[in-house]
Amino acid sequence: MKNNKKSPLKERPLHVAGQSLDDLIQKHASEDTTTLFFLPAILIIVTLTVWLTRNSSPRYLPLMMLIITIITTVYCTYKLIILWKRIKSLKLGRNGERIVAEIFDNLRSKGFVVFHDIVAENFNVDHVILTPHGIFTVETKTLSKSPKDKITFKNEDIIAGNTNLGNKVILQAESQSKWLKSILKDSTGRDYHIMPVIVFPGWFVQPMPENLKKRIWILNPQALPSFINNEPKTINESDMHLAAFHISRYIRTHS
Repeated sequence: MKNNKKSPLKERPLHVAGQSLDDLIQKHASEDTTTLFFLPAILIIVTLTVWLTRNSSPRYLPLMMLIITIITTVYCTYKLIILWKRIKSLKLGRNGERIVAEIFDNLRSKGFVVFHDIVAENFNVDHVILTPHGIFTVETKTLSKSPKDKITFKNEDIIAGNTNLGNKVILQAESQSKWLKSILKDSTGRDYHIMPVIVFPGWFVQPMPENLKKRIWILNPQALPSFINNEPKTINESDMHLAAFHISRYIRTHS
């Protein structure tokens, strides 16, 4: 008899925090690591076989295989070291997004709507928070630090400890808010104001310069709920849920 059973699920699930990074980690750990590990292993086996049978092989073959194997092994080892450092960095970023998500998910008890990991064409938005006080896109930056390091500002550059991050992160966050604004404009016909936010989990963040604060918030994630609640209410509940519905539909369609 034919099995006519099929999934009862009619929609794709929403993303969880850090899902895009987790997918990338899995790809690196399975596909890329396997290739870099097994290629030298195969060459070593072939080289040993050639050397054991060198009396019946051309004179140049054992030496040539040995040189190729050494070069390939050194190269793959170098690439593996870089890859494992990349995976370590991705895991830090993923865990940071999940820690931040735990903070933001508590806002749902206030009637706020929270989404995680909204994937666009060449980037993703880590978190989106919809509230009567406004709509916020949140970029999470999880950076290693020394105990006394803090986030400071020099003009419009972000300084993390002794490292000048420049304004690239600010421009990235602003681009994300503009993208979401465009998505909502196209799908709802309404011109929502989207406030970009950058959070640094685990860091003490000095107060932002006033000229910068008007454009973007840069905070420890623990401080964001208070910042949101201190804003005046500018969106009625129906408009907030209209935006939430269209964001949800976008995620389910494009994930």
